[in-house]
Amino acid sequence: MSRKPPHALVRLAFQVEHHVESWSWRVRRKLRLARPPRILPYRGYGTPGKSVIKARVLEDRKVRPPWRRYTLLGSAIASWKRYMTVEIPHARVVARWGDRTWEGTTDEEGFLELWVEPPAGVRSGWHEVELELVSPSPKGVPRVRAPVLVAGSEAEVGVISDIDDTVIVTHVTNFLKRTWTLFLTEHRTRLPFEGVDAFYEALRQGRTGSAGNPIFYVSSSPWNLYEHLDEFLGLHRIPAGPLLLRDWGLSRTGFAPGGGHGHKLEKIRGLMETLAPLPFLLIGDSGQEDAEHYRTIVNEFPGRIRCVYIRNVWHRPGRERELERIAEEIRAGGSQMLTVDDTVTAARHAASQGWIRWQEVAEVQAHQRQDTEARGLLDALDREPSA
Repeated sequence: MSRKPPHALVRLAFQVEHHVESWSWRVRRKLRLARPPRILPYRGYGTPGKSVIKARVLEDRKVRPPWRRYTLLGSAIASWKRYMTVEIPHARVVARWGDRTWEGTTDEEGFLELWVEPPAGVRSGWHEVELELVSPSPKGVPRVRAPVLVAGSEAEVGVISDIDDTVIVTHVTNFLKRTWTLFLTEHRTRLPFEGVDAFYEALRQGRTGSAGNPIFYVSSSPWNLYEHLDEFLGLHRIPAGPLLLRDWGLSRTGFAPGGGHGHKLEKIRGLMETLAPLPFLLIGDSGQEDAEHYRTIVNEFPGRIRCVYIRNVWHRPGRERELERIAEEIRAGGSQMLTVDDTVTAARHAASQGWIRWQEVAEVQAHQRQDTEARGLLDALDREPSA
């Protein structure tokens, strides 16, 4: 007989942890032992009628920038600081976008999610919103700029992509390899899947070459890795897009990570509703539950999903049969699912459907070849015996 989760106990534990952390920060602040707050801006998104501004207010742990981390120990310390965050709840933040101003308050985990109506006449593309801390301790806390992606009428299709083992090789199904990847490697020494940068850029440009199709990245990685992942995308020239991650640790609903990857469904539903009636392409991998989640989205938003692309990565025996069944159900739902071994295969299919230009397939193929050579060189260097 199954037992219901102890929601009351979870809520009590969350409240105790929250009050202890808040009390600890206030005490250290009065004793002048706490570092000043910091506003960490996230990439927001929306439409000319409704957009979301996202950020988090944390105690500044002074993580060294990538160019000042030289050793494995330095990388480990930086990762530890990212996870050992001290959130600032109930902080008041002012947002300024053009001639409009709003004020928002962070939640118990320090997150700011402010839904606003953009200034009149806002055009599609990236915009910057200035964020300023009002309380607590605004003195010495610099203003920051939060990017917001507005999807306008020029967009032909939206793209929602997983990150782990879809864009970046993370071995998400192997706990030890994933731990090494997250804690002890830098984005500078990691490579994306071959040709991903050119393929996603082709999807962003769309059929006309100037569509500006919005791209979103949904992952089970924690918000603590936001800067790490954002730096990785920029370094490898993968089109920028809002990163929708998950909160790790104790929350009102339980302890994360745990309970699968259902949070991805919530994020994707939010995107589908905010950007309606824009159609979408969904990209994931075979190692986790991406195909199952995308099947659910196909059924919940009939006619909105043009295609589901699933990258073949290592998976458990029998997974192929499951994917075949899911593909049939997705076709029955009015969409299609393509399982691919490489990025060029997906690009050729997208070109045949009119979602990207045919000339971009050659670009994807060239980038895939270059990335393969680069990966081979790194593997060879790793195999060289030390002097």
